[in-house]
Amino acid sequence: MLGRLRSGKIKFSIKHAVSKFILSFLIAFFVAIVPDYIGLSKEATLMLFILCFSALLWMTEAIPTFAVSFLIIVLEIFFLGYHDFNFDSNSKEWVYYLKPWSSPLVFLFLSGFILAIAASKTKLDLWLAKKVIFYFGSKPHNILTGLMLITFILSMFISNTATTAMMMTMLLPILKNMKENNPFQKAILLGIVVAANIGGMGTIIGTPPNAIAIGILGDKAPSFVGWMMLALPPSILIAFILRFVLLKSYPSTEETINIDKLKKVSHYDDSTTTFTKVPTIPSWKKLLVISVFIFTILLWLTGPFHHIPTPVVSLLPIVIFTIFGIIDTDDIRQIRWDVIILIIGGLSLGLGVMKTGLDQWLGTHIDLEGLNIFLIVSIFAFIVIVISNFMSNTAATNIMLPLVVALGSTLGDSIVSYMIISIALCASCAMVLPVSTPPNAIAYASGHLESKDFLFIGLIAGVAGPFFIITLLSFYS
Repeated sequence: MLGRLRSGKIKFSIKHAVSKFILSFLIAFFVAIVPDYIGLSKEATLMLFILCFSALLWMTEAIPTFAVSFLIIVLEIFFLGYHDFNFDSNSKEWVYYLKPWSSPLVFLFLSGFILAIAASKTKLDLWLAKKVIFYFGSKPHNILTGLMLITFILSMFISNTATTAMMMTMLLPILKNMKENNPFQKAILLGIVVAANIGGMGTIIGTPPNAIAIGILGDKAPSFVGWMMLALPPSILIAFILRFVLLKSYPSTEETINIDKLKKVSHYDDSTTTFTKVPTIPSWKKLLVISVFIFTILLWLTGPFHHIPTPVVSLLPIVIFTIFGIIDTDDIRQIRWDVIILIIGGLSLGLGVMKTGLDQWLGTHIDLEGLNIFLIVSIFAFIVIVISNFMSNTAATNIMLPLVVALGSTLGDSIVSYMIISIALCASCAMVLPVSTPPNAIAYASGHLESKDFLFIGLIAGVAGPFFIITLLSFYS
């Protein structure tokens, strides 16, 4: 009986996915192909179909998000790489749509994953987190500040998912030492979520939407330091405001919280939900990881002085960690290749929109010139936040940014850059649901939070976040 039920569920799931796939195809076909749009070339019409079809697949999740990226590239090669589907023409145009696979951003993001794995294997992330917490002390407001600070900083350079999972290792003994009815438990859990989501805004490698924005901007993109100068002021301000909200909404019923048990935390085994000791890590490995980590970040930050491209610097930790065995074959398999493929899909979509002239056509037919730019960006920002709450913010950014480039093609490069960066940053403010982001899901799995807790803090982030991002960035446009 159980086997029949499972088989029935699988069949229903497959039928449901196929239905969504076919429906997405039909909608895209009737929107892009059936109408006879004036001034729209054949190539641009096909690109409009690919854009609509991929956007619908990402929104409906008919197939995995990374699979949509593969589909985009295949459709671009077949529809746009050969004129009139003439495969005997020896055309090399199809190679153009494979360029994102060799994009410098791929190596930049790969470097971020490598740094995260190295820090995790040598427990440097945990060591640093404990140092910060003990420095801030045992007062509730200080604990929240310390937890949010280290989560924010780590999320700037390594995955917010990995950062949240590591921070949960520390939170569990803290939660166990608190009274069960102390509302401050929710404050520190939500503080981790907020800091992990917002902290990723701070650097190019902090979160995939940032990388997609940089890829679409191309030569007009800000440098590593330039991005930080744009993104850090609003992200720090948003995190500070949300910290204040958490302290007021979930006040602690205890004046001090015992954090001594953190000294014994070295590893958390998810399968047994127990704390266990791990083998001693050679000191030379720790020293090497610390040195490479610091040196890499310094090179990223000092790019304007030595002029070594940021992606080239990214090769440093990849090469050193693999040569010295800190990163092995199993670690390479654990890299979030699906995220990298998703970024590549977004870059391919942007290339197709620009190469076929679809951006120019949309820009001339939907004229935004003369309209209030602040209002236009706000509308796009809130749309991407709403979408990102129900699907991957990476996929949502992939959908929105090519449209922004197209619609803003008549507004000038500086305005378009302002719009793209603002909307990419706003994607990180989507955290209304337990499933909106991986950090949300990890915190929700602890059992200490309810859906309404995310709704409360998510609404504040979704309203206040875009306001500060769009306002502060407007001074640079």
